[in-house]
Amino acid sequence: MYSIVAQGALAAALLVVVILYYRARASRPWRGAAVIAVALVILTVSDATVRRADARRRAVSVASLRKDLPHLGLPQRGYTASSRCQACHPSQHASWHRTYHRTMTQAAIPGAVVGDFNNVELTSFGRSYRLERRGDEFWVRMVDPDWEHDLLERGVHPDTQDPPPPVWKRVVMTTGSHHHQTCWVGSTDSKELFNVPFVWLIDDRRWAPRERVFLRPPDFGRSFDRWNDNCIECHSTPSGRELADAPHFTDTRVSELGIACEACHGPGEEHIRANMNPTRRYSLHFGGTGDPTIVNPARLDAQRSAQVCGQCHGLNLFKSSAQRAGVRYKPGDDLRLSRGVLRGRVDNVGPEEMDDFRGSRSHMATQEPTYFEDRFWPDGMVRVSGRDHNGFIESPCYQGGRLSCLNCHSMHSYASRAGQLAVGMDSNAACLQCHGDIGARLTEHTHHAPGSTGSLCYNCHMPHTVYGLLKNIRSHWIDSPSVAVAQATGRPNACNLCHLDRTLAWTDQHLREWYSHAPADLSPEQRTVADSLLWLLTGDANQRAIAAWHMGWEPARQASGDAWMPPYLAHLMMDPYSAVRYIAERSLRRIDGFGGVVYDFLEPPEALRARRQQIIGLWYQRQSALGVQPRAELLIGPDGQLNGSELARLASQRNNRPVDLRE
Repeated sequence: MYSIVAQGALAAALLVVVILYYRARASRPWRGAAVIAVALVILTVSDATVRRADARRRAVSVASLRKDLPHLGLPQRGYTASSRCQACHPSQHASWHRTYHRTMTQAAIPGAVVGDFNNVELTSFGRSYRLERRGDEFWVRMVDPDWEHDLLERGVHPDTQDPPPPVWKRVVMTTGSHHHQTCWVGSTDSKELFNVPFVWLIDDRRWAPRERVFLRPPDFGRSFDRWNDNCIECHSTPSGRELADAPHFTDTRVSELGIACEACHGPGEEHIRANMNPTRRYSLHFGGTGDPTIVNPARLDAQRSAQVCGQCHGLNLFKSSAQRAGVRYKPGDDLRLSRGVLRGRVDNVGPEEMDDFRGSRSHMATQEPTYFEDRFWPDGMVRVSGRDHNGFIESPCYQGGRLSCLNCHSMHSYASRAGQLAVGMDSNAACLQCHGDIGARLTEHTHHAPGSTGSLCYNCHMPHTVYGLLKNIRSHWIDSPSVAVAQATGRPNACNLCHLDRTLAWTDQHLREWYSHAPADLSPEQRTVADSLLWLLTGDANQRAIAAWHMGWEPARQASGDAWMPPYLAHLMMDPYSAVRYIAERSLRRIDGFGGVVYDFLEPPEALRARRQQIIGLWYQRQSALGVQPRAELLIGPDGQLNGSELARLASQRNNRPVDLRE
């Protein structure tokens, strides 16, 4: 990306060329052609010059940050850098370079920092922050994070102490580039990186306190994050390491920031050395054989290939014995040799071996008793985003040894950066690779019209029951809708996630008629009230977030209509969880006539209460335009009025258990 100055210079040069061309052509046509030829040479040279100048400028910016960044480019177990892959693999390097994986962690230079640093004043938990941009540098005035961390190391909570005067800290690194971005500042005497406690919401173009955009209890308070503790494991290449030479010093070393080539292909130094020989290189290329000096996940078996993704997209515990022996995961290895891959409430190694993990089960039970409850549904299906591997390994499709992540996803041949779906895999083609017989009788199988969202395999078998970063994503535990499972786990079923206006009894009837399911023993509410309203009114914070998100999901709005939704989304705008309030507002804005509602999910309760009443009043005014119909299961009476007493009765049953999904 060019700097603004460089872009302006090129634009000015192009304007001069256009003027000269028309003047020359007016006198002699051949002169116009000559001007164009010369101009092309000049612009080509200028373009290359500008690119080199911008590259030097970026290099200078990164160099000025090196004292605070983790040690970069140091040889680690044969790792090198993605820049060395480009010469032989230009197209693969280019496609990877466009991904969000590459920009997951970056040095804080212009073009990488997306948040507003134009003299911004922020407050969070009684503390003030000021953000400034100084040329190519980004600065924050904040409480000294070294002071705060030193207190925590001594077991003293910083909120119990009077903080020292704020200090100016330069932002040295960013994490995130798709939905959110957060910033990190350095320590004065180590390689520790501390989080600026705000995130930039990219779509909304605004700052928000970090704790308020995650699904965490309202009384959670401030948290204190170090990049070196956890983020380093998946947001750098290879998995980072720490050398604790002193109690308060962490010498963090990585080969490269971000998720680069070697995160998936393993150490590249030997591969580069071996292929300096052109004869070897071309013989392998034209012979179509694999190169043993590098790992190609596409050539691994399904399990090992999926583990390449699962090293980061999974809930794993590190084995203490493996770490002591210096055993680190490399692509192509069996992930289970160095980590325990958690599987619901029973991990894959058995309780007797849990003390071999960094953070044993007994330790977690003491320090974080709801660890499994907050990350898995009661039947063991993972419920937190970014942990797709833990769900995927439970799927019969995976357990049959045929399916890996690469059947649907690609880092190099994708239709969109979002989701990294391989070309053509946003359709039934992904499933019909193995289930061609179902494709031949699709309507008979789905009982939905061909081409409809109800005939898309993944809408029924991979519903959006996984939550993270203010949205829901598809579960990678591939299963089938079941009323019995929904009752046992509280996890919304695929049918009612699309047909939000229908009861669980309606789903039970269709599953019995279509797929011979056993009849379910339903409660009176499950027979008479839309299942989505039961999640929304009586569910826990995770269920309420799922309900709010699906009210903004286009397939559900088409199947259910959205005219009845505003008062219920208004109800969620008073939810104690700020993340639920945010999702409800976003879904409301997609309903005709409600896009202009002024609302801020961080407003105080009295302001939120006024917004809720405003929205409900607007809904009553617009009922005719919206086409609102009386629906007993939606608690809308024949007169168009909400059944307030029933709504209040159900709302009084809300599940208020603390939910902390740790996205």
